[in-house]
Amino acid sequence: MVTNSESPARPEKRRRLERVTAACDLCKKRKVKCDGAQPCAYCSRKNRAATCTFAASGARGQVQSASQTPGSPRVVGSANAPHQSPSRNGRTETSAPEGLHDTGASLSPTASRDDRHEDTVVPLEGRILSDALGKGIFIGDCAPLSFLQTVRYLIASEVDPEGFPIHAVRDSIIEVAPIELEDQQHTPSVNPDEIQTLLEQYDVATSGLVDLFQHDELLSEMKTWASGHTSHSDDATAAVFYLVLAVGAQESREEKAEAWFRHAKELLLKHMCNSMNVSTVQGFTLVAIFMLRAFQPNGAYLYFSLAARTAYAIGIHRTEVNASFGGSIRIIRDRIWKSLRVVDMLISSVLGRPPSTSDVDCTVKYCVAETGGQAGVKMLDASVQIFMIIERVVVEVYSRKRISLRIANYVSRQLKSWASTWLQVLTEITTSSIQGSFSQEKVVGACATLCSYYYGIMLLTRPFLIYDLYEYMGASLKGGGSQSDHQHKRKYADAALDAASSFVETLEAVIYAGKLPRRMPLIVSWLFTTSLVLAVGALGRSGLTFADNCKASIRCLEYFSDVDPTARQYSLIVQSLLKTTTAHINKREQHLRLQRKQASSQLFGLLSSNPEVMRHEQENDTSETIVSHAPRPDLSSTSTPYDWTIYDADFFALPWSNEIDQGLQDFLQPGTLTLDGASIADIPLFPIYDQQVGGGSFL
Repeated sequence: MVTNSESPARPEKRRRLERVTAACDLCKKRKVKCDGAQPCAYCSRKNRAATCTFAASGARGQVQSASQTPGSPRVVGSANAPHQSPSRNGRTETSAPEGLHDTGASLSPTASRDDRHEDTVVPLEGRILSDALGKGIFIGDCAPLSFLQTVRYLIASEVDPEGFPIHAVRDSIIEVAPIELEDQQHTPSVNPDEIQTLLEQYDVATSGLVDLFQHDELLSEMKTWASGHTSHSDDATAAVFYLVLAVGAQESREEKAEAWFRHAKELLLKHMCNSMNVSTVQGFTLVAIFMLRAFQPNGAYLYFSLAARTAYAIGIHRTEVNASFGGSIRIIRDRIWKSLRVVDMLISSVLGRPPSTSDVDCTVKYCVAETGGQAGVKMLDASVQIFMIIERVVVEVYSRKRISLRIANYVSRQLKSWASTWLQVLTEITTSSIQGSFSQEKVVGACATLCSYYYGIMLLTRPFLIYDLYEYMGASLKGGGSQSDHQHKRKYADAALDAASSFVETLEAVIYAGKLPRRMPLIVSWLFTTSLVLAVGALGRSGLTFADNCKASIRCLEYFSDVDPTARQYSLIVQSLLKTTTAHINKREQHLRLQRKQASSQLFGLLSSNPEVMRHEQENDTSETIVSHAPRPDLSSTSTPYDWTIYDADFFALPWSNEIDQGLQDFLQPGTLTLDGASIADIPLFPIYDQQVGGGSFL
């Protein structure tokens, strides 16, 4: 009887002990109770039934790949490779989590270097964009466009899935088609009286970027050539002269510049193999510069490789070879190599691709500044040194996907050493631009070099900034570290915003002085990154402190947009981002204000409560997590002696098995999945330019 009396009670006890063993991904993120159904009640109530997914049971404890930033749905398989066929290395097939197939979302295909499980897995499809003709091109992780993807993902996962307007058609204005000219049957004419003016404009356009000639000798040779009293009428030297005129005329006479450019390019290609000399290097370098200023970076990337290969072929990278031609020629050849390194790193950083040149087997010294010139400043020396530091960040951090406080500290000392030599001198030149104390060539070169310096700081610190934003907004981040480590990460995050602010202030001063041309591909690319940093940084502890700087950066982009369609696109993107972040901050402040009002009402009964508003706010508490933090103490930086050399190859030759910060490493490349499961590859990086209408000013 005892057995019979206990039997009926057992099912009820089991029912009371039954629990939900797995919550859906959204309930886990929001930290709300999930009923385990498919779809669950919470997702159904929030109109997210189509995206209610459950991570695989083996997800806990596995290393999150770099392609999955906080908030992304986890996809875990036997080898962290979804959709693998059973025949590959004997691995079993891993399908997508239930629910993603129903929405039509595709899992991000990834590839590791040795086809096995690794901590860092590179998403391939997220970096293939469309050019003006619809062809797929590769954009690397350090490129400003990749940073845009990272920012888009942060907004979609932590702020508003529809915060950035996503158009149905991908339209990436990366390569602007050249202007159409009538078929030319004769050589373009050159007026000798225009040569000096165009040469001065060429010097302004290339200041801080290249130094390929001795100015006085070039002017004399070009006047002789234009008068017809020379044998250089149809060779590589003549092509160089045409290209100098073309670059100088780009700002004011675009059609004439295009005609000279096309004729020069034909001459270079005609004599490329049978006459390989210094003029060939100079010519193809100028072709790349012209195409950069014509907003054709992929064409510049292609033609610059010809200049780099030719330079290696004739030994310009070896200073002892250059010295064998005599002292004056050695100086020119060394400058040409420095110029090649600057242009190479500019193109590499803009497109996120490996550089065409390197310091392997190179003996030209970058840290030896040449004396002479106004105020003893050689812009090329300052420029090449800062670009060598940028190269370290690109190659050692972004290309190899490794970031840690130790690497950041090392590069920061390099930047500090550069600043101790050049920062004050260059800043005095830009701040004195209104008084006219310096020539336009010197002011433009100083401005471009300072912008590269500030960009180098942002390039190093933007993973820390994104990490700090996720942490501030309440995302659960992996990676341990002491309290001191977290404070240092915040210092680097703050440095990104401070560098962006200084960038805009420097640029505004030069623009208001009327010294800056409107075709500045270097400044526009760095300015876009600066604008993104300022706009997205408002989501963090700084709030709207830098809102005025962000609006100023938009005004600067609009200054260049008169001739640069890419700058116009960048301006529209940043306007949209700033509008989204400002709305989120205002909503966050209103939420906090309502909480304070409710607390006052509970204490004193002075404020009336609206039940409808109360209910609405309680629902919002479960759908959006808003985290507030108390102000953190300012961390003053300690001074360190400038005993670090800029080029220490031994540092990066050390073993790096313990030098990867997994928490930061996620932000070296953009995420691949949005909150609703859509692939980031389906998100256009630009709004459609032709659809932007209305003449109202954003500011």
